[in-house]
This record gives sequence, C-alpha cells and structure tokens, in this order.
Amino acid sequence: MLTKEFTVDKYGDFKSLGTNTKKNIILCSTNREITSYLISLKFRYLKEFSRIPHYIITKTGTVLKLLEDTDVGYFFQDIEIDKESIIVCFENLGWFEKEIQNNGFKDCFGNIYKEVEVFEKKWRDKIYWDKFTEQQIKVIYPLLNKICTDNNIKKNFIGHNTKVKGFNKFEGVLIKSNIDQRFLDLNPSFDYDYLKKQFDDDEFIQ
Repeated sequence: MLTKEFTVDKYGDFKSLGTNTKKNIILCSTNREITSYLISLKFRYLKEFSRIPHYIITKTGTVLKLLEDTDVGYFFQDIEIDKESIIVCFENLGWFEKEIQNNGFKDCFGNIYKEVEVFEKKWRDKIYWDKFTEQQIKVIYPLLNKICTDNNIKKNFIGHNTKVKGFNKFEGVLIKSNIDQRFLDLNPSFDYDYLKKQFDDDEFIQ
C-alpha cells in the first residue's frame, strides 16, 4: 500500500554547476548495486566525478538525496538537458546475459549472479532484466509528487520507455530511454501503467 509518509536521507557533499529552475524529472537506473554505485560517485576522477543524480531510491525503498532540486548537475553531460532536469535513479542492475557456465546471469560489468529473479522480455536487443522492488514502487509516486509540488513541475508522466521525438519540449516526468534509443533504462520490468494511473488520477493508489 502506498503512503504519503516517507523520509529522505541526505547523502554526501556533492558539488553542482550552479542552480536553475527545473521543468522535468528524469527517471533512470544505477546499473549496479547501491554500495558500488555510491563509491563510484564519491571517488571516481579524484573525487571530481560530475554525473551525480539528485535522488537515489535503493532496493529497500530508502530515498537518498545527493543534490538540491535546483542544483544543476552534469548527469547527461548535456547542459541543455541537465540545467532543466531533476535526476531520480533507481538502484537496479539493468540488463543481464545468461551465464551458462556458472548457472546464473551476468550484468553489464561482468558480475555473476546465481540467485537473482529476472524479468524476461526482448527490448532493444536485450532479453533479461533486473526487477524493481515493491519497496521502490511504493515510494516513487510520493517522491515524484513532492518534487513536482515543490518545484512547480507539471504532474505529467510520459508513461512508457520508448524514444520520444521532441522530448525536450515535454514538461513533467520522463524516462531516460525517452531521450535516446541507446539508453536501456528504465527497463521493461518497471510498472509504467501503475505509475501513469497515479499521475492521471493525481492520488495515491491503495
């Protein structure tokens, strides 16, 4: 059951490129486990790594805040996108390949997982995907609703993960894969219809 009550934990002391009014929220994935991802953010490039998301939702449903909403990061390395967007990342391993020798699955970094529940659907030349957790689904709409309200962002959700022509004119919540076909997040295991209904109804589904 969804609830309006959730907490946001401040994490790290990351620098921004400045501040700006935002018109979009872009959902994406970490593509690695949370501990490894946070270490990479803090220590890559002599602690000067600039591709920092504003929020991360871990698999346990914990919300971490790394940048203020008005902060401009360099997540997409495209200032026209970054200056107008708040980035929300799910902890999610992304796509897998079958690893027959080890009777498991291999992620994009070559890590082997023998006990992982995968979602199977062919999309953009991949078949096996890491699943989003129930805890993540419970917290995403309350978080997005708050971000939209706090920043006067339109409560629109595009509702799918395919490329959108003219995405830069859209105001509301986008998926990273709406921007370009080379992006593979959010993957097909995400419940787009469920989140779209919440935005359409502008209410919490019980």
